Amino acid sequence: MTRIKDSRLYILLKLFLLLMLIFILQKPVFMLYNSSVCESLTPIDYLAVMWHGLALDSTMSGYVLVIPWIVLFVSFFVKINLRKWLMPYFIVILLLLAIIYVSDVVMYGFWQFKLDSTVFIYTDKPADALASVSGLFVFLTIVSILVLTAVYCVLVYYVLPGRLLNESSKPFHSLVMIPVLGLMFIMIRGGVGEGTANVTSAYYSDKQFLNHSAVNSAFNMFYSLSHQQDFASEYQYYGDEKELNSLLQGIYNTESVESDTLFTTNRPNIILVVWEGCGASIAGCVGANEDATPNLDRLASEGILFSNCQGNSFRTDRGLVSINSGWLGYPSASLMKIPEKCETLPGIARSLKNVGYNTEFWYGGDINFTNMGGFMLQNGYEKTYSDKDFSRKERTSDWGVPDEYLFGKVSESVRNLAEPFFVSIMTLSSHEPWDVPYKRLDKKVENSFAYTDDCLGKFVNKLKAEGKWDNTVMIIVSDHGAIGQGGYTFSSFDVIHIPLVMVGGAVKEHREINTLMNQSDLAATLLGQLGIEHKDFTYSRDVLSKTYTYPTAIHCSKVEFSFFDSTGVSTYDLDANMILQNVDKIGSNKEQRVRKGKAILQKLYTDTANR
Repeated sequence: MTRIKDSRLYILLKLFLLLMLIFILQKPVFMLYNSSVCESLTPIDYLAVMWHGLALDSTMSGYVLVIPWIVLFVSFFVKINLRKWLMPYFIVILLLLAIIYVSDVVMYGFWQFKLDSTVFIYTDKPADALASVSGLFVFLTIVSILVLTAVYCVLVYYVLPGRLLNESSKPFHSLVMIPVLGLMFIMIRGGVGEGTANVTSAYYSDKQFLNHSAVNSAFNMFYSLSHQQDFASEYQYYGDEKELNSLLQGIYNTESVESDTLFTTNRPNIILVVWEGCGASIAGCVGANEDATPNLDRLASEGILFSNCQGNSFRTDRGLVSINSGWLGYPSASLMKIPEKCETLPGIARSLKNVGYNTEFWYGGDINFTNMGGFMLQNGYEKTYSDKDFSRKERTSDWGVPDEYLFGKVSESVRNLAEPFFVSIMTLSSHEPWDVPYKRLDKKVENSFAYTDDCLGKFVNKLKAEGKWDNTVMIIVSDHGAIGQGGYTFSSFDVIHIPLVMVGGAVKEHREINTLMNQSDLAATLLGQLGIEHKDFTYSRDVLSKTYTYPTAIHCSKVEFSFFDSTGVSTYDLDANMILQNVDKIGSNKEQRVRKGKAILQKLYTDTANR
């Protein structure tokens, strides 16, 4: 009996060690596959990642072993075949672990944050979610998942005995399993201290890539699923209302007073071009060295260039909300996917429609992806157009319609659209996998932007030729910056920094405005120029107004925010609670900048909870 009793503990121990080995070996593979994200990795880095990840690995192993513990405990009372009872369970669990891990590995290079519940925002349209990658990439990913699952299952099969536990033993021997359950509970909890296991349990470095590498992929996914959105409880740093208001003082004043006048009329036609991913790492007019955007640069030299504009967020769905509703970006939410919240937001299109503008939104992809179409309708666009409004032969890219066809259709629409009109265009060709029907630059990423730039130049020429340019203001802005080139992350300043250009026959003269601002300030600035009330745009400021006395900007990615003001910029890790990067221009104000950034997030989340 002693031998049988000990074998149960031994089997459980072997399963635990096998799971730990699997989770530990996953980490160097993750790091090797994504090594381009973080240069100069040393052997010490690999060892440190595996060491610091052990806590969450043991937590995840504890969760997986709950069912095996139950089966082993039951075997003291009932005759069972252990493989028949446990292999179906392990096949399901190991397949799930493989899916999460492989997906995390291959998607990290695109997103640069660990795979979590955010992925479900994009899985209602799987074809769109996979549009950034090739069919071969998807095939190899699926094969990797299946092979990994098979290897895992074979290992578990040989750990589990077939006949050893067919005979039940004396019931009182089962008591030996109780302390083991206690140890498993401690592992799952993350220790005996006050704190429990969480993602930051594996954080140890000022290099975010190393922290991400140390976090167990499966734990990260299940942790995010178990911590669903509660806006009222997130990012609540200050209990004292007076302290909160003091930190926010002067930042958000939406009133337009004696705004500088840029236009020749207060009712021009308006064409808003939202350029996918065109940040300062690409756009020459805001500092890029590449010759990818000659037409944009020329238009910036003819019109108004807002040369110190910072994007609000890191994804298109967030950027579009910031642009169209003058709203801030969230580190932990895509408001576009929450219709009951979006319907409470203000909208440029709605404000313009109320004063007689005809409004249209154009996108060459699937407009139902991330609820884009629903948001645009809620925002006030009377008509929306998408890939379904193009012929099948025009839908040649992975994302839908290449930009040349998109701009061509918009040209036809504008030609017959009653004035004044507000037409918004969301481009898509300058997006992974960067495949475009055009070749001017050798670098694939830059060439995709050169293609969209060429399409934009031809679109402008057509507007001029057809007489639509004279009474038009074209606004060109990016949804977010691009990290397609090596070395950039979502918190890189050349990614956060984006171009904002206003050009057209209705623009008085060329100017460069270097005032610090956010992408979300476009709404109030534009409406202020048109003499349209915009007080409901809570987080949008008219940067040309005399009330804009404290220029600031904030950018949020998945786990970070960067706060800018005249004293410099600080980037803060919301999970690790530490400053990641800091630039002081005047004195040393990094702590105050972080406090103001936290205050903005608290106000934003509280406002959202109340909507």
